[in-house]
Amino acid sequence: MKLVTFTIAAPTGRTDRLGALLDADDTGRIVDLGAAFASHLAAETDEPTPREYAALRTPPDMIGWLRGGDRSRAAAAAALDHARRRLAREADPRGLDGARLVYARDEVGLKAPIPRPRSFRDFSVYAEHMANSVPPFPKKPAWYRTPPYYKGSVETFIGPDDPIPFPYYTTRLDLEIEIAIVIGREGRNLTVEAAKEHIAGYAILIDPSCRDGYEREPFGPTKRKDFCTVLGPCLVTADAIDEADLRVRVAVDGETWFEGTTAAPRSFLAHHLVAYASDNETIYPGDVLATGTIGTGCSMDYGKWPAVGQTVEFEVEGIGRLRHRIVAGEHVVDHVAGMDGLLRHPVG
Repeated sequence: MKLVTFTIAAPTGRTDRLGALLDADDTGRIVDLGAAFASHLAAETDEPTPREYAALRTPPDMIGWLRGGDRSRAAAAAALDHARRRLAREADPRGLDGARLVYARDEVGLKAPIPRPRSFRDFSVYAEHMANSVPPFPKKPAWYRTPPYYKGSVETFIGPDDPIPFPYYTTRLDLEIEIAIVIGREGRNLTVEAAKEHIAGYAILIDPSCRDGYEREPFGPTKRKDFCTVLGPCLVTADAIDEADLRVRVAVDGETWFEGTTAAPRSFLAHHLVAYASDNETIYPGDVLATGTIGTGCSMDYGKWPAVGQTVEFEVEGIGRLRHRIVAGEHVVDHVAGMDGLLRHPVG
């Protein structure tokens, strides 16, 4: 099952809805799960409160749906089946109060499947990542013992219909292709085996990185990372794909820059990362964990750099494709150049 968050026009303005892709092609039709499930309950069951029950099991936000666990999953499956049966008889099926059940892709706006994740951890597990960079970044022995990660901002996630900004304070924008692991169940101190049951599904994650500015940010990736993270085009449920062996491709203006696979040498698999994240911490539905750059799938490795005005495509087998235009970022006062600090000399 491929789940999406989409927006439609409503009398009070645009509103978010939870949907599922009806067709194998992610440019195809989208089922409004809330409307379809309410229609199913009213027409095919004896549920006395179909609207209220649909709002509980197929809410408009993905995190709310994830919290519903198996019951929400069953409701989504029933909604999809109902929409397919109705489409076999009607071109434009309607539900309660005339609500549309199915939309064409070009009728809606597609957001990140989880527009605002509950938390975001970005790991680095692929051995070949940075192998070809200049200067090289050799991995220390500890990298193979525990998976390193940083915690990113959840406020700047964007989706399939958004452009990628090129910040004014960098000259080298690197768009790293990764797999996002979406947590579906709360857990703490999980074993590696138990962690598998806490993965709701996967999405494509693009980690835009400024590859300069290290001198001004010695304590971690802040402005070099926090301006944007891409998630989409959908959340594919964990039973639908094998995350450990998927073909991956990056193309810029139609030219292939990278082809690889998630089966490239890596120190940890998805469920290992989930187990590690839960060590003395509680993970929750809607948390996002990323695998880090797949193989050599970034500019630091393949030596080509995207520019403003170019269009970049990211494709992962079984999940779908993201297509983004790069635009100039907001140009505000250069705070770094305009600051001279209060202290002129080192203390001590």
